[in-house]
Amino acid sequence: MLGSRSDCASDALPVDPVVVRRKLRAMERSLRILRMLRSRGRDAFLSDEVVQDRAERHAQLLAQACADIALHILAGTGSAAPETYAEALSALAGAGVIPPFLGARLADAVRLRNILVHGYLDIDHGRLFDELDWIESTEEFAAAIEHWLDQNRDPGGFAEA
Repeated sequence: MLGSRSDCASDALPVDPVVVRRKLRAMERSLRILRMLRSRGRDAFLSDEVVQDRAERHAQLLAQACADIALHILAGTGSAAPETYAEALSALAGAGVIPPFLGARLADAVRLRNILVHGYLDIDHGRLFDELDWIESTEEFAAAIEHWLDQNRDPGGFAEA
């Protein structure tokens, strides 16, 4: 369980756009690296353990950033705390911050992140390569988050550093 926040908006902590945008910038780096690793092709990916390790790490970081942003926004809007990271992405879609199909797609990505982090199974790097197409959804996620931040500014504006 990730937390137990009530549904009361008065319990909400403000969304900090600086924190959210810092995570979005980190996502850009991981996305750029994963695209570069994928561009080498499946055979090169499967024959290079260093590339595989780097892909695992950046897939983990990218999915984790999506989950962290979802949790931050949900907490800031007074939403009930989800039980899992995957539920956080689904809840963000339910709140209208991101489209439902994107919530479902990224929920799958954070499930992959759990496998990478906790080592539930031996990693099938062929499958990892084949499933990395989800990374392209993170650009749409970032755009939706930026749009949400712009639409939900305080009347006085966010205090950004």
